[in-house]
Amino acid sequence: MKVYETRSIRNLAVTGHAGTGKTSLIEAMLHFAGTINRMGTIEDNNTVSDFHELEHERHCTVFSSLMNIEYKDKKINIIDTPGYDDYIGEMIASMYVCDTALIVVNATNGIEVGTENGLHYAAKLNKPLFFAFNKLDNDQSKFDSVLDDLKNQYGNKVTAFQYPVNPGNNFNQIIDILSMKLLTFKNSSKPEISDIPVNELSKAESLRNELIESVAETDEELMSIYFEEGSLTHEQFTQGLRKAFISRNIFPVFCVSSKNQVGISSLIDFVYDYAPAPNELEIAIAEGSVKVACDTNSKVSLFIYKMFSDAKLGDMSYFKVKSGKLQSGLDLIIESKGSNERFGGLYVVNGKKREEVTELLAGDIGATVKLKNSRISDTLHEKGFNVKFDNIEYPTSKVRTAIVPKTRGEEEKVGIGLHALHTEDPTVNIIHSQELRQTIVFAQGELHLSAIKWRLENRYKVDTEFIEPRVPYRETIQKRVQGSYRHKKQSGGAGQFAEVHMMIEPWVEGMPDPEGLNVRGKETFDLEWGGKLVYVNCIVGGVIDQRFLPAILKGVMEKMQEGPLTGSYVRDIRVTIYDGKMHPVDSNEAAFKTAGMMVFKDNFTQASPKILEPIYNVEIKVPEEFVGDVMSDLPSRRGVILGIDSDGKYQKIKARMPLAELDKYSQGLRSMTQARATYSSEFDEYQAVPPNVQVELIETYKKTQQEEV
Repeated sequence: MKVYETRSIRNLAVTGHAGTGKTSLIEAMLHFAGTINRMGTIEDNNTVSDFHELEHERHCTVFSSLMNIEYKDKKINIIDTPGYDDYIGEMIASMYVCDTALIVVNATNGIEVGTENGLHYAAKLNKPLFFAFNKLDNDQSKFDSVLDDLKNQYGNKVTAFQYPVNPGNNFNQIIDILSMKLLTFKNSSKPEISDIPVNELSKAESLRNELIESVAETDEELMSIYFEEGSLTHEQFTQGLRKAFISRNIFPVFCVSSKNQVGISSLIDFVYDYAPAPNELEIAIAEGSVKVACDTNSKVSLFIYKMFSDAKLGDMSYFKVKSGKLQSGLDLIIESKGSNERFGGLYVVNGKKREEVTELLAGDIGATVKLKNSRISDTLHEKGFNVKFDNIEYPTSKVRTAIVPKTRGEEEKVGIGLHALHTEDPTVNIIHSQELRQTIVFAQGELHLSAIKWRLENRYKVDTEFIEPRVPYRETIQKRVQGSYRHKKQSGGAGQFAEVHMMIEPWVEGMPDPEGLNVRGKETFDLEWGGKLVYVNCIVGGVIDQRFLPAILKGVMEKMQEGPLTGSYVRDIRVTIYDGKMHPVDSNEAAFKTAGMMVFKDNFTQASPKILEPIYNVEIKVPEEFVGDVMSDLPSRRGVILGIDSDGKYQKIKARMPLAELDKYSQGLRSMTQARATYSSEFDEYQAVPPNVQVELIETYKKTQQEEV
């Protein structure tokens, strides 16, 4: 492949909901451009993207795939992205490095979660976008109503550049508003071009006038010309349209049937004529970074957006050259680490096929192998350049599970595999929780978890199983209790003696000092696990030496790490030491630590202890027809509905839900809504569990303790 200058490169991210036909649409684009001689199909597992064994098994896109076509004098890089919300990290990363987004919409189903994800991230990253209404060859397709829905939800920026003449099984004709021609596809992806039929002319002219007016409205000078002349010249229109598209003032809509290769030429021509080159958009840099232009004459800088390890392909790193000329053998600096990285072979990629090149210029997207220290979101640059590009921002996790190896002794292999997967997919997060005594995997959904398990077994050769994750409960008290404990031990030689009188009470912000006691000192500790411990010294007369007070505190803190009800962390307690005794010979720190621990434990069990559970704020975005099902289901999960807002054809339900129930919610919501709803959650506070749940948790903990003994 020849080397392309920046001005001749176009970068296109193809997004949309699962099942809209993104992969087959790209296959048709590759075929039209002559990159492939024969179109593959999802069913036959022979498309250029979706080449991974897991994707063949699932018959859907799981990983983003980089491809390219050479069309006329331009190179168009295309990234196929997954449509399921579970794999959203792959879509977001692809959007970061592409300059234009194509959102594929199923003309039968209309707006879906994947449609909205594409629109959301295109807006967030300020990317121009256009739509392809696919599957117009389906008898149930509804071009006009889907277009109206998009307009109602996203405004009149959504503009029809084409409309179908004969949607349904025989779909092969499109009215093209840009050229004002009828496009007829007969056994070929290249259309026969003819005049618009008389019976369609009025509708086409009306849409053309609307389009011209829309373009004029985006520019004051064009608007003035439009008012004076009543129209725009061809040159004024095309220049105005390109400017309006790049500035996100127009979202064009095209018609396609990827299966029958209808309308493919129009998409590619539009990208060729109107999509921005990489140097026409501003590069997002991190705060404090030097500015950089996407220019081949600048020093070299690049951004890594994807890493992938495969038994057949090896370790691949995918990147976008942000500036300069990247040549094989060049040493670059990893900005975040300050270390060197040598770029050996450089490749242009088409799915699983790669072609080695000697250089890649600013704006191009490529891949390399065997980078040692670079990671996703890393900026690399020539020495002395010191540029830093914005990191990819991934969404927070939606689900979590505990993971264990099926074979004892393979815990290390599981850990190595999980951390390798996190390197390739930052939406996979792992915590080896000392508190819960479990390895917890956080992911975007059940499908995501399933893919993680598959890759551990097939790539890293370790069989695992998911088990229910423990909940990080907390324990506290509800009333004041005073008590004492004497620790006395004599076994020849020096003994141990300590007596501690302690009062414990629930801590609340702004509470007054203990009544009737002389406060000699007070320490407030922000606990690592949340909440506070306030430690008050009210010792008078030297009954306990000051040097033993830290030992008592140590005993209290140790016991707070394993509450008596469920073994959970204890929080929000004030501990007051007000009396005690010591021995001139046998008292020591160990004795007072033990006495402090035991009196705290005894007092705690008498102070109406209660279990607290983490409560999350949840926002559920659900199609209107499923709102009733979702709302009636929430109380059964101890969810509290806070309110509901409209969002186009969706409703946003705001609720609160305990983590214990939220852990099981993803699969339930998917079943209730035919996978058309999504949700996000955020920790809010700890709250007391209901009495029946507390009894159940205590009984479960007792059984666990007995089994471990």
